[in-house]
Amino acid sequence: MPPSKIPNSVSKLVFELADQQKDPAEIAQMLNLKKVQVSTLLAYHKQRTKSEAEEEVVESEAEAEVEEAASVPDEVPTTDVPANNHPEIEQVLLAEEEEETADNGVYVGDDFDYGDPLYWNPQQAGEVTNPHLMIMGESGSGKTYAVQCLVAELAQRSIPSILFDYGESFELQQLDPQFTKFTGIREHLIGEEGLPINPMQIFPKDTQGPRSVAARVSDVFDAAYRLGDIQRKVVVDAIRLAFERSGFSETDSSTWNRELPSLLTLQNVLEEMSADKDYLNYKNAAGVAARLMTFFMLTSFRSDMTWSWKSLLTDSEHKVHVLQFRGLEGKTQRVLVELLLWHLFYFLKSSGQNPLRLYCVLDEAHHLSFREGGPTNMLLREARKFGLGVLFASQQPEDFSPVAFSNSASKLVFQTSDSTLKVSKLLSSKCSNYSSPEEIKQVISVLPQGRAFFITKNRGHVVTLADFKKRATLWRQT
Repeated sequence: MPPSKIPNSVSKLVFELADQQKDPAEIAQMLNLKKVQVSTLLAYHKQRTKSEAEEEVVESEAEAEVEEAASVPDEVPTTDVPANNHPEIEQVLLAEEEEETADNGVYVGDDFDYGDPLYWNPQQAGEVTNPHLMIMGESGSGKTYAVQCLVAELAQRSIPSILFDYGESFELQQLDPQFTKFTGIREHLIGEEGLPINPMQIFPKDTQGPRSVAARVSDVFDAAYRLGDIQRKVVVDAIRLAFERSGFSETDSSTWNRELPSLLTLQNVLEEMSADKDYLNYKNAAGVAARLMTFFMLTSFRSDMTWSWKSLLTDSEHKVHVLQFRGLEGKTQRVLVELLLWHLFYFLKSSGQNPLRLYCVLDEAHHLSFREGGPTNMLLREARKFGLGVLFASQQPEDFSPVAFSNSASKLVFQTSDSTLKVSKLLSSKCSNYSSPEEIKQVISVLPQGRAFFITKNRGHVVTLADFKKRATLWRQT
């Protein structure tokens, strides 16, 4: 890689800040430079100043030569300074490179302006507020390929990922061969094989037992089917009655460890309620039963399946698991995704606080609901405490909620039209080195395929995404 070049104006700012007793790391952060660039520039300047002072003692040069020696060069080399001529610089350079290598995170690509590698550091708790990453961009701009690249990079660091694929973007035959080679990907056919969970499960944090389950599951159905208040109440009544039929008492927690009611039990209860003229909302019960018929018909929850969240998390052979929802209609997919996200959230929560240990990947975010109190919202707000990072992507900025924008510390934005400046204003609030939303709009609206605007640590960079050919070469070297 050619050495980075630092313009004369930037060099002067470095020296001025150094005179103000700013350390190299702080200067690098303020000027959007690498720490090794700043340290090497200061060492180079110090060496040059020392040489100039010695020359003045020995002899007096011509006016032009003195001015030339005292000036800062327009382009100052960093990493290619000859070691034998500048031993002090070599020492600084080696120390800084070792420190920088230790801090490197997930390789994203190369800075378009400087050519330096850019990294996403989701595990640096002191540098980023959360490990979540938002990806957006128009169709064909490179979002799905970027997801593959970053998930594969996580796998190289032994951080597993679970991909929720309801848009058929991650079917095995469509994936880059290098991705499948380096991740040991495994596919789980949810539509064909069913799920090894029961949506009626009472979790340890469900202090109200069956009532907590009724509130959660009815909210999921409401989000997918737009039930309304009365039909949602019908679902709540049906779930509570299903628990009662299975021997659960809402006031006696000792009964909450009994065999859970099945989905078939819930379906039967709904049908009985619709036929019970003594039930005040029996007509609405009939409507709910009809609307959920496809869900009951296509969905299967099986206790005999071999996988669980724990097995996926600890699988040493497969670092990427794809939950494939093909074959299921849209509303059924949405209900299953939300039920699974709730199940994953409570599984992680039950094991207490942990460092980052798993990524949940949600492509095509327009299929998701970011509503207050929903599972996606809760994962973004709280899951980092339990070791989960969320990587989510979509084409349209309106697919994301304000919570999604504010709770994703890092962002990767491919070409995005933004005539109203809505997106650019949100990005500008997280981007200290760009002066205005208009400036960001000019960048993100003309990005070619494979290039993105990368925001991390509250700074923005135009990055050229590294392809799998380059990544595979780097992985083989480690």
